[in-house]
Amino acid sequence: MAIKLFRKDDRKKPNPEYPAVNDFLRLAVIFYNSVGLEPYESSNPEKKPGILFHMYFAFQISNMTLCLVEEIIFVVVSFRNNENFLESCMVLSYIGFVTVGGLKYISVLFRKKKMTNLVRQLESFFPSPKDHEKYSVKEFLKRCHSYTKGFGGLYTILVGIYNFFNLIQYSILHLLQSPNAKKTMPYVNMAPWDYQANWKFYLTYIAQTMGGYTATCGHISADLMIFAVAMQVIMHFNRLARALKEFQVQACSGSKEGADEDLKELRSLISYHNQVLGLTDVMNEVFGIPLLLNFAASSVLVCFVGFRLTVGISPEQFLKLMLILVSAMIEIYLLCSFSQMLIDASESVSIAAWNMNWMEADTRFRKMLIFIALRAQRPVCLKATVFLDVSIQTMSSFLQMSYKFFCAIRTMYQ
Repeated sequence: MAIKLFRKDDRKKPNPEYPAVNDFLRLAVIFYNSVGLEPYESSNPEKKPGILFHMYFAFQISNMTLCLVEEIIFVVVSFRNNENFLESCMVLSYIGFVTVGGLKYISVLFRKKKMTNLVRQLESFFPSPKDHEKYSVKEFLKRCHSYTKGFGGLYTILVGIYNFFNLIQYSILHLLQSPNAKKTMPYVNMAPWDYQANWKFYLTYIAQTMGGYTATCGHISADLMIFAVAMQVIMHFNRLARALKEFQVQACSGSKEGADEDLKELRSLISYHNQVLGLTDVMNEVFGIPLLLNFAASSVLVCFVGFRLTVGISPEQFLKLMLILVSAMIEIYLLCSFSQMLIDASESVSIAAWNMNWMEADTRFRKMLIFIALRAQRPVCLKATVFLDVSIQTMSSFLQMSYKFFCAIRTMYQ
């Protein structure tokens, strides 16, 4: 409701019978809009955000940056005074999380035109309502929502617990008149002013919770976009493989007209395959940097949180740390899993081409079929720029790297 004050929301309600591209991207766009950012340009000029919408985003980013500066100062002072080492390790993980969230926002701003181009290509490739059943659109949309809603819900719960746990704990202890009731911030006990005063405490607390939410939205929104786009690409590969499997060769009757018709249909399938491959190139160009940031930041986060778990902590702290550890692991696993699904879907095109009734086809048809089979043997995957081709095997590499960081920190502490 608050966002509607800043941005004219006149989107047409989608027909539930015929899903569209926006139905796949909706949750990611909602998270982006909640902090005042439009990830791509709307095709409708009347739906462009107003100046207040941009000012709202600038306020959110400024507040998040202030929280980041406070965390950095806390760590620097702690290390300089050789104190609060354990707490500093946790704050370092927050710094990494916020930094990645901010860098993902920057990536969206600088690649907005490419993101818009990607969405336009998705819209142009999206099947017409009469072909939805052939593409199994509803099935893929349901799968996409199961991933995006589950992942988005997990991180919403995570940021909610981290934002309000300290406040709820203080309120309960204060009502019980416990001497252990202390006013603490959700992330770092530092501010440019004395935050212990009543109204300043709540103002500072709200500022840090908003900063945590903004960082979380920046962190997960790009992942939700990756899931939504990758699922649509998988849908297209699945449709192409099915079309090849169900291809009825007409040249087996010996008619020249049948052979020409086979060639015409195969050319359209080859063109469709090339278009989908071009779509994957744009996808990796847009999401390459966010993917790389994910793996780098999650490795650091997992090792710091894992180290903190090995040191004596309270039960409530243990639950909070376990939640953030599991969330980071699930994030990397889902990215690896989606990339593996892309690999399997792209390779299925080659298998489908081999299983066709190509032996009875025209010679020209068989020669053309070789090209689509050879190209499909080079699997498509998510690429974290030029440094990493993501697959399910990447998960083991991620765990190994995180463990090495963990051992290094453990050695420093001892």
